[in-house]
Amino acid sequence: MGARLPFSAARVGFSLLALTLSLGLDTDLSSAQVVLNELLPNPVGDDVGTERIEIVNVGATPVDVTGWAIDDAATIDQAAVRCRLPEDFDGASCSLSPILQPGEFRVVKGTTTAAFLNNTGDDVYLIKDRTITPVVADVVTYPSASTHVGESWAAIPNGSDSFDWRTQSFCASNGGAGDFIAPAAITDFAAAPGEFPGEVRLTWTAPGDDGMVGTAAAYVIKTSLVAINSGTFDAATDINFWVNEPLPAAAASPETLYVFGLDPGVEVFFAIKAIDDASNVGGISNLPSAIATVGSLLDANLGYTAYFGNLHSHTGFSDGVQTPTDAYAFARTNGLDYLAVTDHNHSAAGMSLPNYAVGLSQAAAANDDGQFVAIYGQEWGLSSNGHANIFESPALFGWEPGNYNVFVEEGDYVSLYSAVASNPPVGFPPIIQWCHPAPSDFQNFSVTADGLATVHLICLVNGPAFSTKTDESDIGNTGYDDVYQEALRKGFRVSPTGDQDNHEATWGMSTQSRTAVLANSKTKLSILTGLSEGRNYATQDHNTAIQISADGHAMGEAFSSENGIRIAMQMTDPDGGEGVATVELYSGVTGTSNATLIASSSGNPDFQWRELRTFPEGTEVHYYLRIRQADNQQIWTAPIYVTYEPTSGVADSGPSGRSRLFLAPPVPNPTSGRTEISFALAHGTGAGRLVLYDANGREMRTLHNGPLTAGEHHRTWDGRLDDGTQAPQGIYFLQLEAAGIGTRATKVILVR
Repeated sequence: MGARLPFSAARVGFSLLALTLSLGLDTDLSSAQVVLNELLPNPVGDDVGTERIEIVNVGATPVDVTGWAIDDAATIDQAAVRCRLPEDFDGASCSLSPILQPGEFRVVKGTTTAAFLNNTGDDVYLIKDRTITPVVADVVTYPSASTHVGESWAAIPNGSDSFDWRTQSFCASNGGAGDFIAPAAITDFAAAPGEFPGEVRLTWTAPGDDGMVGTAAAYVIKTSLVAINSGTFDAATDINFWVNEPLPAAAASPETLYVFGLDPGVEVFFAIKAIDDASNVGGISNLPSAIATVGSLLDANLGYTAYFGNLHSHTGFSDGVQTPTDAYAFARTNGLDYLAVTDHNHSAAGMSLPNYAVGLSQAAAANDDGQFVAIYGQEWGLSSNGHANIFESPALFGWEPGNYNVFVEEGDYVSLYSAVASNPPVGFPPIIQWCHPAPSDFQNFSVTADGLATVHLICLVNGPAFSTKTDESDIGNTGYDDVYQEALRKGFRVSPTGDQDNHEATWGMSTQSRTAVLANSKTKLSILTGLSEGRNYATQDHNTAIQISADGHAMGEAFSSENGIRIAMQMTDPDGGEGVATVELYSGVTGTSNATLIASSSGNPDFQWRELRTFPEGTEVHYYLRIRQADNQQIWTAPIYVTYEPTSGVADSGPSGRSRLFLAPPVPNPTSGRTEISFALAHGTGAGRLVLYDANGREMRTLHNGPLTAGEHHRTWDGRLDDGTQAPQGIYFLQLEAAGIGTRATKVILVR
C-alpha cells in the first residue's frame, strides 16, 4: 500500500471514513480537501513530458488551487518547482479551471524537459503557495514502477489511503464504474489475546467486491475501550494508529491481523467494514472484544542519549570560508553537540597538505569532551563519481603530486577503502561516509572486504550547500532512498545521515537537518564509535529523539534469532505541533531484495511491531524505519540486521562486520583495579586487538594483539597501564578490533 499522511474528515468523500485523529499539515482545512489521487510515473515510451498526476477534491466545498504545485523529494526545497497549478494542467483529460468543485478531478503534466517521477519509487508532494516555504497539502509515496509500464499508482477508492497499480483512469473513478453493490458485512469477526504483551489477534473471513463475489478494495477497522455500534463506528479510533489495515484477500479467504502495542491487560473492542473500488461501503461487522495480552511491552529505550550534529561542512581550507576553529566555535555557540569539518582533499577545491594537518590539530584543540565534539576529516573524490567523507584519518588521501600522504588514484574507491583501513585514526574507528550518492557512484557501489569494514554511513538529506541562512529555515534535498536500499541489498551496513554540506559561515545552522547519534556520552570516542556501529539516524528535525529496540538490540546491530523479532520505537520532540504523522517500517533481504514497506502506523509515537513472516535458514533480513512528523519533517533510522536460524547465536556485531562480533561489558564495572572482559567471534581473524583508551582517545594498554580464533575469549585488565604503573581513576574505553569482521567498544570506570 502507498503511504499517505492522515487528514480530517474532509479527507475523503463520505463520512464513514472520517479520521478522528487529525494531523493535517496545513491549518487551512480546505487544503486537506484536495489530494493526490493517481500517479503515472512510467508511461509507455519516453517519460519526458508524458508523466501525469491526478488530483481530486474530496471535500464538500470548492477549492481554488491557483499558485499550488506538485513536486518530488529531490526538488522539494527548490522554488522553481516542477509542475505548476493551473499552468501545467492537461486539458486533454479534463477541465483547466483552477477551481475544483466537490468531486472534480484535474490532471497535471510532468515537466517537458526531464523525467520527473522516478521509476524506482518516489515521494510526490502537493504544495500550497509555491512562492513561499513549501506548505504540504498531501504526500504520496509510491514503490518501484519498473514493471508497471503504462499503469497508474491509484487510490482505490478515489481519495482514500489505499493505493495499488491500476489501468489509467484519469478524470474518472479508479475502478468500479457503474457498481452499486457493496461488499457483504463481515459476520465472523473474532478477537483474542496475542502471543506477546499488548497484542490482540483478529480473524475474519474476507467478503467480496459485490457481496461475497470478487475482492474488496479496502478495510476500515475501528477500536475503542467501549463497545462500538453503527452510530459510533465513525468516531471510534482507526486501527492504523497501531498497524496498517491489510488489503483484502479474495472473497471467502481467511484473514488474520495482529495488533501490536495496545495497553496490556486492557479490554479493547473492535469493528470492521469493507469498501469496494466504487466506494460502496459494506455493513458493520459483529462486534468482538479481547483483553490485550498482559505483561510489559518491549522497551524502546536502551539507555542511550541522542546527540545532534552535522557531519558535512567546509571551511577556507578548501572551498568554504574561515577556519575549522571558527566553524567549531560557531557550531558550539549555536547548540550543536558536534560538528565535522570535511574539507575537500584536492587542490582544485583549495586543499593543501599542510592545511590538512592544521585542520586535525584545530579539531583536537576545539574538542571538549562532555561539552562539544570537534571532528575533522576530508571529502574525497569528485562529483562525477561521488564524494566520500573520511573522519579523523591521520593521512590525506589524494592523487595530486605533493598534495597527499597516501596516494589513491582519482575515482578508485576500492583502493580508497583499503587505504583507509590501512591508515586508521589513532584511538578511533575508521569511518567512511557516502555523500549525496547517485546509483552509479563509488564504482557502482563495488563490494570489497575493506569497503564493508570502513563504509558505515550514507547521506539521505543533503544541503543546500551554499545557503547563507543561519536560522535553520532552509530545507535539504532528499530522495536518496533507492540508493540506500540498494546499498543494503548489496551487503553494506550503512546508516543514514542528515547533512548540510555547508560552504558558507552557516555550520550546522542553515537547515534543521542533523545526524543524531545514540551514544553513552558526548565524547569524540563515543560519537565516532556510535557512528561506526550504526547507532545513528538522519533527521530533518533538529531535536527529535528516537529510541529503538529490536529484541533488546540497538540500531546497527546484527544478531540471530530463531523466530520473528519484535521492534519498538519511541519518538519524543520537545517542540509543539511536530508529533508523529506516520511511521513506516521497511524490510529487505540482504543479497536478494531491496527494502520495501511492510508495515505502518499513523499518529503513534510509540510504535510496536512483530515479524510474522518466516524465512529460510540463514537468511539475513534488514529492517529500518522512516518517520514523517506532522510538519512533514522526515527521519530515517539505521537498520538492524537479523539472521534467522534454528539456534540463535550468542555473538552479534555492529555494521562494520560482515560476520558477527560481540564484546560484553566488563565485570565488575566500575572496578577498583581488576575486571574481566569477555568477547566472541563467529569467525576467526588473523589480526585482532583489544585496546584500552582513556577518555581523550589515547592508547593506554594493549590487552591483545594478534590472531583470534572463532568462539569465546576472555581477558583480564588489572588496572595497570602498558608501562606497569597503576592507571588513575576515571573513565576508560575498551575497543575490540577484528580485521575483516569489525569493531566494538565498551566503557569501563576505574575507581580508587
